[in-house]
Amino acid sequence: MSDSKSGSKSDLNESTLPLLDGAEKGGDTPEKEVQEMEMEEKATKEEGEKGDENKKEKKEKKCKESGPGCLLRYTDTLDLTNRDKGTINNSVLINYEDILAEPSSTQGVDGVWRLSYLLFSLSRLWIYRIISTLISLPLALVWGVVFSLLTVMYVWVVTPSVRVLSILLGTVKQVWSEVLGASLEPVCIAVGQIFNRRSQAPALSA
Repeated sequence: MSDSKSGSKSDLNESTLPLLDGAEKGGDTPEKEVQEMEMEEKATKEEGEKGDENKKEKKEKKCKESGPGCLLRYTDTLDLTNRDKGTINNSVLINYEDILAEPSSTQGVDGVWRLSYLLFSLSRLWIYRIISTLISLPLALVWGVVFSLLTVMYVWVVTPSVRVLSILLGTVKQVWSEVLGASLEPVCIAVGQIFNRRSQAPALSA
């Protein structure tokens, strides 16, 4: 009887162990699944953010590489209406009325006058635009090089040379002023007093 009881107890213990293991496993798996889901969501969010950043960088690169975008960006502050703010070309500011004019006593046909105005204005405008389109870019490059060389010469040659001369001549000026003050200044003062006395003598006699 004792053997049968001990056997039944051992059987019960063995039968309950898998249930406990299953319960423990069942209790652990939901937490693991939740953690795995959170990790997957974080990974997807990070991938999405990286994808958005890559898209933004690609767009910025395209904007930087595109020609018109760069042109508009560098010439954004350029005034296209008033292109002569310094009024340096007022001598060629010529209108139709400054060239051609009919006096009130002798006037031609109104239609001919209007057509001549249109021909003068349009020919001057479009011929200037065509020629300036052909030569403006090469001449802009040439004048840019010329004035850059002048700036380099002025900054790195002329200004330092003038500064050196001013320093050297400053000492010469001080020495020369001392020499003149010691030699010629007393003579000039004495001569001035002599002529001053002669000019005052007739006034006293009168």
